[in-house]
Amino acid sequence: MNTKTIEFNKPNADPTTSESPWALPVKSTYEDLLLKPEFAALRYKFPIGTTWFRIVPALKASEKPWMLGVHALNYSGGRHAHPRTINPGAKGVFDHAYIWCKEHKKEALYSKSNKEGYKLLADPVCLFWMLVEEDGKTIARLLIASGYDGSRGGVPGLGHQIWQLSEETDEDGNPTVNPADPDTGAQICIEKKQSPGARYPSYSLRLGRVPAPMADMLAKMDPEEVAALAPLEQVVHLPTEEEEWQLLEKVIDPETIREIRSSVD
Repeated sequence: MNTKTIEFNKPNADPTTSESPWALPVKSTYEDLLLKPEFAALRYKFPIGTTWFRIVPALKASEKPWMLGVHALNYSGGRHAHPRTINPGAKGVFDHAYIWCKEHKKEALYSKSNKEGYKLLADPVCLFWMLVEEDGKTIARLLIASGYDGSRGGVPGLGHQIWQLSEETDEDGNPTVNPADPDTGAQICIEKKQSPGARYPSYSLRLGRVPAPMADMLAKMDPEEVAALAPLEQVVHLPTEEEEWQLLEKVIDPETIREIRSSVD
């Protein structure tokens, strides 16, 4: 008789995350629509501690560089990409609304003095493919991180910090190791810390010195992980115009939206 093999999960090492067996899981109502549904599960979030990862260079089949600057429209309960993320110069529903409000209802727009106003302008977000080791395997994941440059105060976003690291030069002004180079690019180390009482985590970054050729890393990956890599412009979700009108309802009341639509149609 064959003995059945039983496998077990290890207990969580962090006692603070233990929950009552009767606790019901809380389902988030936040809708992050930046990625197409088939890519949403590939989004990566850095765990607390140290993580090494390799930037995936720009794909030859793509018209975009290795990092895509996403123009993210944020509102209560979610966010989505502005159409100019993929099509430079394109205008969307939120642009029509901003222009109309500026002319007819300027006092309702978001500003330093009106934090509750309509927020219709996009925020910078960075998107790129990365390779990272998880459970002993190298996997392909998408990183979405803030592209805020710190110009209005505070710490620059993680995405902007990674981009700055890729642009570093030595004391003579020559580029250092480019982490996005297919052959000579090195991995990046990120240390994530969450201080007690802090609302947001902090990150420290450093560039490795040992080249990590993409060909070598891809050779160690499962075929489905390699196949997941797609041009960034095929990864971003762009809502239709009608979908954008519906999303605008998360920012502006229906009556005002009807006025805006009548001026556009």
